[in-house]
Amino acid sequence: MKKTITKPKFKETIAVTTIELDDGLVFNAQRVGPMNFNGLRNADYGPGFRMPTMPELVPFIYASLENKNYNAAKNVVKTLRNHWIAGNTGILYVPDGMFVQDNPELKKRISMNQKTLKGKLGKHEEKGVVFSENRNIRFVPYGFKRESQSALELSTNTGIIALVGGEENAEKIAKASEYYRLNPYFWALENVDSPQIRVADLYSGGFDDGLGVDAGSSESGGGRFSFGVLKDAEGIVAKK
Repeated sequence: MKKTITKPKFKETIAVTTIELDDGLVFNAQRVGPMNFNGLRNADYGPGFRMPTMPELVPFIYASLENKNYNAAKNVVKTLRNHWIAGNTGILYVPDGMFVQDNPELKKRISMNQKTLKGKLGKHEEKGVVFSENRNIRFVPYGFKRESQSALELSTNTGIIALVGGEENAEKIAKASEYYRLNPYFWALENVDSPQIRVADLYSGGFDDGLGVDAGSSESGGGRFSFGVLKDAEGIVAKK
C-alpha cells in the first residue's frame, strides 16, 4: 500500500543584522520605509522587532554617531542625513503645554485625549516635566526654547526632556548634535488655541549641517524611515 506523500514544509530564515546597545536595547540594522507614521507603526521590522519610541530611538542614534566606523552605524547616520527617522511617540499640544505619549493609541489616526493623559500623570518630575508612573506619558508647560540653540541648551531643554523621555536622553541627543557643524534645531508648536496632534522625528541637514529634533510634523506625512527594536526591550529605558 502506497503511503500518502504530504507536501513538505519549507521555511526560509533570513539573517538579521542587529545592533546592541549598552542599556540592553537591540535594534535591527535594516531600515524600514519610506512610509507615513501609520505605515511605520504597522510595518514588519523582522521577527520579534517593533517600531521604537523616541526614548529608545535617541540612544540608538547617539550610539550610531559614536561608532561610525561600523557599517551598520554608517547606514543609520546616512539615513539620518537623507531622510526623517521617526519614533513611535505622539505629541498632543494644548493651550497650556505639550503632552507626549509613547506608543499612542492608533485607530485610523493617532488618538490622544487631554483629560485621559492628565489623569495618568504621576508625582515624578524632572526639571518641571511631569511623568506617568511608567514614564510613557509626559507633560511640559510652554516656556521651553524652540528652534536653533546650543548643545548645552538642548541638554536642559524641558521640551526635549519631555519628548525623549528624561534628562539622560536629553544629554545623549545633545551629545549627538555635537557631531554636526551647526547648532541643533528643535521644531515644536507653541501657544495653540485648540488641541493638535503631531509626531516626532530626527533628521540632519546635508553635509552634516546640524541635527534636527522635530515635534511638529503631521502624522500623514510620508517619506519617513525607522529601525526596529527588539520587543522584549520594552520598558528597559522607561525603568531607568
